[in-house]
Amino acid sequence: MQRRSHSLALLLGIALLGGCASQPPLREAHPVDLQRYMGTWYVIAHVPYFAERGDVATADEYRLKPDGTIAVTYHYRKGFDAPEKTWGGKAWLPDPSNAAHWKVQLVWPLRSDYIIVDLSPDYGSVLVGLPSRKLMWIMARERQLPDAEYRRLLDVAKAQGFPVEEVRKVPQKPEDLGQPGFDTP
Repeated sequence: MQRRSHSLALLLGIALLGGCASQPPLREAHPVDLQRYMGTWYVIAHVPYFAERGDVATADEYRLKPDGTIAVTYHYRKGFDAPEKTWGGKAWLPDPSNAAHWKVQLVWPLRSDYIIVDLSPDYGSVLVGLPSRKLMWIMARERQLPDAEYRRLLDVAKAQGFPVEEVRKVPQKPEDLGQPGFDTP
C-alpha cells in the first residue's frame, strides 16, 4: 500500500507540475542509443518536490522489455539507516525513432513526458527534464559526478530555462548529509 501511495503522489506531482509550458520545446539530446541508456542511473541532483523530497541514495533503473516498453524502477531510502524501498512503472517511446523523448506512466491513467536534454558521449551522465521545466534531474552511472561535469549540466539546464537556483544534490552517502547544496531528509 505504501508503494502505491508513493507512486501515486510522485505521478500526481509530475502531472501537476508538467503541464503545458509557454516556452519553446526543450532541445533534446540526439542521438540516444536506447539499449546503451538502459541500466541504473543515480540521482545526483534534482529540483525537489513533495514526492522525492528528503529521499537519499536514490536511483532510477531502466530495463527494456521484449515488447519495446521500458520497465522503470525508482530506488530510494528515507534515511541511510532505513530499508531501501522501490516503486515501479513503465515508459515507452511515442516516436520509436526518437529515444530522447519518453512517456512515463507510474499510475494509470496518468502519463508524463521524460525528455533527455543532455547525455554525455560516454553515457556517464544525463540531464532529464519535463517540458514545463519545473522538474529536472541530473543523473550519473556512479554515485558521484565530477564537479566540472555537474557544473556543465547545470549550465545546460540554465540555458534550457530550468530553475537551477532550486536544484539540490541528493545525498548518496551518509557524509553528504548536511553539506551545502544538498537536499535534507
